[in-house]
Amino acid sequence: MSILADSVSGYLENASWIRRMFEAGGQLKAQFGADNVYDFSLGNPDLPAPPAVVSGLRSFAEHASEPFAFGYMPNGGFVWAREKLAAHLSKEQGVDLTANDVLLGCGAAGVLNAFLRAVINPGEEMLGFAPYFVEYGFYVANHGGTFRAVMSKADTFAPDLAALEEAISPKTRVVLINSPNNPTGVILQPQRPQGADRTAGKQESGIRQAHLAGGR
Repeated sequence: MSILADSVSGYLENASWIRRMFEAGGQLKAQFGADNVYDFSLGNPDLPAPPAVVSGLRSFAEHASEPFAFGYMPNGGFVWAREKLAAHLSKEQGVDLTANDVLLGCGAAGVLNAFLRAVINPGEEMLGFAPYFVEYGFYVANHGGTFRAVMSKADTFAPDLAALEEAISPKTRVVLINSPNNPTGVILQPQRPQGADRTAGKQESGIRQAHLAGGR
């Protein structure tokens, strides 16, 4: 008898080939040298962080030895950080947000799992445009839901709002809009997310909408 749950055993059998390729790439680099292996598996950024990030980390390091430098923060994140993020998103997205509209978490994957845990009931669906990050299906399944792909427009990978409207059903709980899209890199224009909001708003299926800022 396996010590793993049946669902987890199934996840391992269908684990992301992207990750497998990434790990195999590391082994090949060790064997043949990094200059002889071209790894196109993960979208792993090789650009340096912006100067503000570097200076911020250096400033924090100067206080790392002080008491509570690594202490717990409020569940939603420090208020001052949420206020600054809300101001930035309000300007970027053209909406009015306050600190109470913003939560901070450890990475987009963790935050998306927490969000789905809060809103998905067993048997409900999350819709997302294909191509999509393959682990979305696992995230939804963690909470008893299912992921259903809606095809993007073939020539541009832009969201096909007519296809989205057709896909929405009474089981639809979440519509995920990913910009920049992983893996196509498409950046949605302002009118496109608003169009998706209007499409979702036509349905009476209790759809939850959230905007997640972060990787993936």
